[in-house]
Amino acid sequence: MAEILVFITATIHCGDTPFVKRCNPEDRKNDYLTAFKGWLTMKRYADILFCENSNADLSPFHEANKAPAGDKSVQIITFQGNTEAQKRGKGYGEIEMLRYAFDSIPGLRDYRYILKVTGRYQLKNAIDIIQKISQMKVDFICDIRANLTYGGARTVAFTPKVALDYLIPYQNELDDRQGAEIENLMARCLHRVLIDGGSWAPLPATPFCRGLSGTTNSMEPDTVIYRAKQVVKRKIARWIYS
Repeated sequence: MAEILVFITATIHCGDTPFVKRCNPEDRKNDYLTAFKGWLTMKRYADILFCENSNADLSPFHEANKAPAGDKSVQIITFQGNTEAQKRGKGYGEIEMLRYAFDSIPGLRDYRYILKVTGRYQLKNAIDIIQKISQMKVDFICDIRANLTYGGARTVAFTPKVALDYLIPYQNELDDRQGAEIENLMARCLHRVLIDGGSWAPLPATPFCRGLSGTTNSMEPDTVIYRAKQVVKRKIARWIYS
């Protein structure tokens, strides 16, 4: 068992989930499968849990996973848990996946960190981020902006305690239609953790993602210039935070 679990969230059949333009199930499945295969190449650095919440057929994912029988370093689960997300938004669905995973897999409580990632994106510098997170000693690792009201949710790391005590219990605060998005919940989680004496730090590196945005159905930026700007911004932010 590794110290870090990469928790990959997926919704292949998103139905009428609000503010989602990339909604064709076949397109979404191919996005997830491409990214999943990429994660499999670095599984020795972290365990992997692929969690899908629309009860989709995951046969192609099982076929892609060539782990030996009995190897628990890669797990693939699906369940029917996207009904409420079609009313409240994709963030609600992501927290529902966390809830289901903790209820179904007791071993999740034994990881030092859970690195939650949006499953349709290929995280190009995943190994670098995982190795740097493994050296950290804080409770919650999340980028924050917009006057401390908007926390990054696409790539975020936290201890199991943070998930169980601060994210899952406040799921009902989420409603994209009312402007209460998962990024807002991440920011509130950060504040609650600090108020209770916990610790926080920004991500140790900018996640460089490749893929189409589910919200806009447009390609995420990933150019040399974009990466250079992000590196400079992160160095400035880390200096300010420290």
